[in-house]
Order: sequence, then structure tokens, then C-alpha cells
Amino acid sequence: MRRDYYAVLGVGTGATATQIRRAYQRLARRYSPDVNLWEREAQALFEEIVEAYRVLSDPTSRALYDRQGPAPDGSEPGPSARPRGGRRGDDLHLPIELAFQQTVSGLEAEIPIERLSPCDACGATGAARGAAALPCAHCEGLGMVWSGESALEQQACAMCGGTGVRVAEPCPECRGRGVRPERTVVRVSLPPGLDTGAQLRFRGKGHAGPFGGPRGDLIVIARVQENPIFARKGDNLYCEVPLTIVEAVLGARVRVRGLDGLVDLVIPPGTQSGKAFRVRGKGMPRLSGTGRGDLYVTARVEIPRGLDARTQEMFRELGRFLPKDDRGVAGGARA
Repeated sequence: MRRDYYAVLGVGTGATATQIRRAYQRLARRYSPDVNLWEREAQALFEEIVEAYRVLSDPTSRALYDRQGPAPDGSEPGPSARPRGGRRGDDLHLPIELAFQQTVSGLEAEIPIERLSPCDACGATGAARGAAALPCAHCEGLGMVWSGESALEQQACAMCGGTGVRVAEPCPECRGRGVRPERTVVRVSLPPGLDTGAQLRFRGKGHAGPFGGPRGDLIVIARVQENPIFARKGDNLYCEVPLTIVEAVLGARVRVRGLDGLVDLVIPPGTQSGKAFRVRGKGMPRLSGTGRGDLYVTARVEIPRGLDARTQEMFRELGRFLPKDDRGVAGGARA
């Protein structure tokens, strides 16, 4: 179900064409997939913004939308249900450090945050004792002004401090902003498969918009602690297994540690140090929720040290029966 187009752009139903265009430019720049590489929902949000602007920027389409609503089946709210608050609140970016095992199983986490919430003293109006709150005449209620023709050349309106509203008598609690800092705890669900740098968007858990505007989103940025056993590349895991010289020569069945317990691994005869074995489906859970990566186990043949005289003689005797390795030097002569 799509959201109301006016709410998508963060403007009121009486917004001018200029206000709609500027709101679109601001949101399109923020949610463009080109600058949200780690946000899985960036493409869907961007498409929603583009669709809302396409309808509301055309006078004919907008008039039809205002009369009939977005869909005849009532799946989206009509004009009477559209919110009339201020602009949308800012997103809240929050880094969070996770233990390696938490990214394997996923978790439900309660995260303490500090964000802006509606001011209770003035009912989010920003005005004291019922004083009127009016759109800023300088920025037309957008909170931003453009210094040139490009949509990128923008800055906060100096007249209203970026709020988009001017009040004759500001609320003493929020200083006329309609929002106040709040410390709270939010509960979020972190899926398995997160890696360092991954971003998760939780809608409506960010800063409250000024003057009754909808909340922005909470964007959690993951940082995963390193694991002493496994190295990770994407959804695949890498580790080593030590082999004795006898196991490497004759072959063996060994057990290596995996995410879900021990994994049986067959070592063929004549395995060289550095040989990698692939165990399918034993890597990290994929963030998409479908399947898992692979586990790559690298053999590391351990050469015994500190051998006694008898054992050394046994190796010399063995060496007389092993095939000679023609290790040449420059020119092909043997050492």
C-alpha cells in the first residue's frame, strides 16, 4: 500500500508548485540509490518519491488525485485523510557494534537513542499560549533556500533557522521549534547476515518533524567484531585446519569447527599445504534471507620440530624411497 503522495513529499495539501518541486529535489537527493549504496530500501523509497512528484507536479493529475484519491478501491487515503503537519523529520543515523555470533543468528535489540520528539508544552506548534504559527515568508515554509539554479545549492533558511515556520511568541520550552530532545529506547529486529557497513532503515523511528511533521527514519549502521577463527568475505567464511605430515601424505578424515558445530572434512592423500576445500552452505546466512554462503577450509601442514635422533633417521630412511623432486637452479643444473 502506497503512502499518501503529499505525505511522501512532506508538504501540505495546499502546497504551491514551487514548494512541491523543492521538496522533491531535497528528498530525491537524500534517497537517491546512487548515494545510498548500503540501504536496501533506497530504490523503493526513491521510486515512491518520483511517483509522488510525477502526479503532484502536473496540474491535471494533481486535480484528479485531489478529487478521487490515488485509487478507486480506497487502498490509499483520499484528500480528507491527508496529514497537514510540518515537514518530515530528519533521519537518525546510529552506529551499532555487534559480536560476530549475533550476526549469525540475528537478534532483537533494545537501543538507547536521543532524538527529537514533539514538544508537549505547546502541542508541537512552537507557539506559546496559543500564539499563531505561520509559514516563513522567506523560504515559503520549506526551511531551505536555494542560492542558485541547481538543486544542490541549498542551505538552511536564516530567517526561520530551517524550521519553515515563524511564530510571534515562541514556546519557551522548545524555543519555537515544536520539538524537544528526548532520550528513549527503541526495539529493532536485526536479521542474520549483517556485515560491517550494512545499513538497516526503520521507518518512523527517527527525529520528529517540526510542528507536527512525521518522523524521519532510524538508520542503523552495523560494525561487526572480528572473529578469531573465521575470516569473512561477503557471505563466505575462511579458516585453516592444521594437518600432520602423516595426514597430508596418507589422507585422513578430520573435523573442523563451523558456525553450527563440527564439520567432517575428507583430506585426500598427497594434500599440499595451502590447498583450499569448499564446504557448501556452511558460510554466513545471506542478508536476503535465502540460503547461506560457503565455508573455505585451507590446509596447513605442520612440520614437526625438535625430533630425536631415532625419528630423524626414520625420515632419512623414508627419504631414500620417496621420488626425487627435480628442483633446478638457473641453467637447469641440480644443486
